[in-house]
Amino acid sequence: MKIYIKHIWNTFNYGSCMMAITLINKINQNYDNVIFYVDVNSDIDLERLKSEVCDANIKRAKIDATDNLLKKCINKIRRIKLNKVIENIENIIIIGGDDISEYYGIDRLESELHKLKEESQRKNIYLIGHTMGPFTGNRGELARHCLSETKIHTRDDKNLDYLKSLNFKNAKSGRDLAFIELPMQYQYDNKVSEYNLEENKYITLVPSGLVESYTNNFDDYIRNWVNIIKELSLSDKFEKIVLLMHVSEPDTLESDNDDRRAINKIMEILDEKTLGKIIAITDAMLPSEAREILGNGLFTITGRMHSGVSTFYMRKPAISLSYSVKYSGVIGDGLDMNELVIESADEKLWKCDEISKLVSEKVDFILKNYDSLVKKIDTKVSETSKIVESELEELVNEIRKSNK
Repeated sequence: MKIYIKHIWNTFNYGSCMMAITLINKINQNYDNVIFYVDVNSDIDLERLKSEVCDANIKRAKIDATDNLLKKCINKIRRIKLNKVIENIENIIIIGGDDISEYYGIDRLESELHKLKEESQRKNIYLIGHTMGPFTGNRGELARHCLSETKIHTRDDKNLDYLKSLNFKNAKSGRDLAFIELPMQYQYDNKVSEYNLEENKYITLVPSGLVESYTNNFDDYIRNWVNIIKELSLSDKFEKIVLLMHVSEPDTLESDNDDRRAINKIMEILDEKTLGKIIAITDAMLPSEAREILGNGLFTITGRMHSGVSTFYMRKPAISLSYSVKYSGVIGDGLDMNELVIESADEKLWKCDEISKLVSEKVDFILKNYDSLVKKIDTKVSETSKIVESELEELVNEIRKSNK
């Protein structure tokens, strides 16, 4: 059996990669001889994915262009054969996130919707772990129409309610696929010691490179992070502050989506005394390795939702700087952790340094209520993981039915 899994482009986005890992692993455990085709950007991405799901047969759904004339001719033949294989795959799984929303451009959204409509007339399309919308104008109606022949699993109840309000009849509730164990996550317990870190003696900060999702003023954004770090550096509750990259684009260092954009600037500005407490981790690593670092810290402050998910999965608190509805759905309501979510997509909050003050209040809250928070996190994450397991089991059964 062949399955085509889409929206895994960049495995250096640890969040989307984690969702792919858990999905592929679950299906692979339930089927013999399944071949997974994936839309990763490069052979390097493919090898990274393979190293996280060791016994799965995973292949790229794309052949790279080349300037070599002989290779061009060979690749043309290979491409024709590969496209024929892809065209004949009946089961297509599109991994969530919030790609089917207006956050990343209306033209891109409408193009994707029309493509899914056309494809769902001929194939079984499964949309798993999605936060869809919000849609403006008539785009909610367009989304409902274009996706009517697909099978949808949202990643939170709030999003399911939203889709039902738009009269979607084919949506079911689920949770984010990263809320279960990664098959290799306990193979990298040396990652913490590699950076001279000790369990619970450091905290992790993930400053997102998606600056414009929060404010159009880059200086305001960096200043608030610097303020947060300087205040934290005075605490005696932990010894080190880790600045962790969670999303990068290796070929474009200064990409707007690359966390190094923010981390490198922060490191330039920090004074020497504060830098003595900082460990900046901007080397690419596997999602399992990143989870190990996040999970061994005392707590996390993050602008990337999935670094929060990994922290919670490892039963530690995470403060999330939210820029979209996915935070309130997945973390706020999904884990009943609204007290750790800061709605941060507001120019004024960054301009007047209110963000750094709000983060300080949340840090105080965590330190005062640490044990009770950890106990609550354990209960909520256990419940959430069971929902994900059930969701994936249902997907496996749906694929099994479609192949009869």
